[in-house]
Amino acid sequence: MKTDVSKSNLRFFLIPILFLFLFVRCDENEIPFPDVSVYAILSLDTQLGNVLVGNHVEVDGYGVGGLIIFRADQNEFLAFDRACTYEASTKCQLEDDDSFFECPCCGSRFWMAGNADIAGSVYTGPASYPLKPYKCYFNGINTVRVVN
Repeated sequence: MKTDVSKSNLRFFLIPILFLFLFVRCDENEIPFPDVSVYAILSLDTQLGNVLVGNHVEVDGYGVGGLIIFRADQNEFLAFDRACTYEASTKCQLEDDDSFFECPCCGSRFWMAGNADIAGSVYTGPASYPLKPYKCYFNGINTVRVVN
């Protein structure tokens, strides 16, 4: 009788552990994006080159790999880190390829097209996370502030 109780207790503990091994996995290849402080005040007419709606401009010196500033509409800007989310480092700065940004290290491609809804999202991997976004504030006249 005692062996039946111990078998029952053993099953009680082993079944949840089995489910954990089957359904919980760790993605060993992707490293979490580094948390860096970003505070940039950028002039629309000089540093951002009067970027037009639906276009983007690259700004070095901030974040992990620099910034990509995307103009969503007349009064809204989006900011993304220019480092790949698969291998975030200063050595793997994304390169502009028309409507995409491509990582020279892993080959991941990210959308940077005219639509603000898809800007920064993964087009092809191995990256599975979109570009790291930062908060943008436009003063309505000439200055864009980027923070995290």
